[in-house]
Amino acid sequence: MGERGEGAVRPAAADARPGPAGRAGRLPLIDALRGAAMLGIVLVNFPTMNTMAGDETTAYGGMQHPLDRWVGGANMVLLNGKFYPIFAFLFGLGLALADRAGGRPRRLAARRLLLLLGVGLLHLLLVWWGDILVVYALLGLLVLPALGWPPRRLLLAAVALLVLVPALSPLLALLDRIGLVAAGQGVLPGLGLALPPPEAVAATYAHGTFPEMLHQRALDYLSDFTPFAGREASPAKLLGYGTYYAQLLGLMLLGAWAGRQGLHARLGEERAWTRRAWWVVALPAALLTALRYGVPGLDAPLAYPQADALALAYLLGLARLLVAWPRARAAFEAVGRLSLTAYLAHTTLCSLLLYATGLGLYGSIGPAALLPLSLGCYALVAWGAGWWSRRFALGPAEWVWRSLLHGRALPLRVR
Repeated sequence: MGERGEGAVRPAAADARPGPAGRAGRLPLIDALRGAAMLGIVLVNFPTMNTMAGDETTAYGGMQHPLDRWVGGANMVLLNGKFYPIFAFLFGLGLALADRAGGRPRRLAARRLLLLLGVGLLHLLLVWWGDILVVYALLGLLVLPALGWPPRRLLLAAVALLVLVPALSPLLALLDRIGLVAAGQGVLPGLGLALPPPEAVAATYAHGTFPEMLHQRALDYLSDFTPFAGREASPAKLLGYGTYYAQLLGLMLLGAWAGRQGLHARLGEERAWTRRAWWVVALPAALLTALRYGVPGLDAPLAYPQADALALAYLLGLARLLVAWPRARAAFEAVGRLSLTAYLAHTTLCSLLLYATGLGLYGSIGPAALLPLSLGCYALVAWGAGWWSRRFALGPAEWVWRSLLHGRALPLRVR
């Protein structure tokens, strides 16, 4: 499963208390972190949008030249799967900050998430099968009741989901090896969908009609986000998908715990604390990375723990850089304020580049060519976000979302 865009939206943190140097209700450093992490999302999503479901690790982004293998491999090791954990963490943090700020019942937060679910459904049908907003909205609804838990319970639940659930896969494999469980045997019926071969998918996305692409997007989404696309679902498949969703939910709960503890404030105010926290996370992340890619047989068992640890190291490292580099922080902050708009904008631009609704280059260019194009796309989105945020209080997508939530057109221009 790829990066997707991974919670590119900031659902509730905008209702938190005012930041020291930002607009009312904003936390400038959190916005900047979100905007910086969006760069990683864009770099991952461009080649991911150039593939069909489940094909990222084999023909990642359409391999055309030897350089594509190098760029695609570096993307998989350093970026892919390392940035949606950051957004899941910030998603939970935003929910907790909005809840702690008070004055907004949780049923309003639930309505926000249901609207986000609608945006995600439209996005996956009209733009890209790899939409993550649907998943974030549904998991966010599970996080809401947990916001009233004591911090200790939040932390324990997060650790259980992040550490214990991934450990069940090796256990299931061991039980299968000794004959106690048939991990590959079907236990639940599936939809019986058959994905076309890659050549047919490439032809559909590059030259197909809109209904044909719509059908293929639905197939890809069901195949990549559910265990029921095939004829039957086995225990191994159910556990694999369950681990993915447990990881996202655990990261959201971890973010909610951090918000309840006020750790987000320490990132900007206490540089020594941020530096120590980075070392505490970076050393295990380096060890897990060395073990995962250096020891045969450990890639799959360590995939989620290594990605999560490296994502948290990236998060803390970005916090240190942004505090020390105010100009970069200001540029990234604009993207973070318009994160839903930025997410939808970059996937739409990439779809116009790759799919038949635009230039139809799907499969004919690889990661090496997509790298500068993705950087250019992010630069364009960042420029647009900066221009827009100087004139308007909300991004275009954020304004529509909030206006629907409140049932009226909200003021848009900056006063």
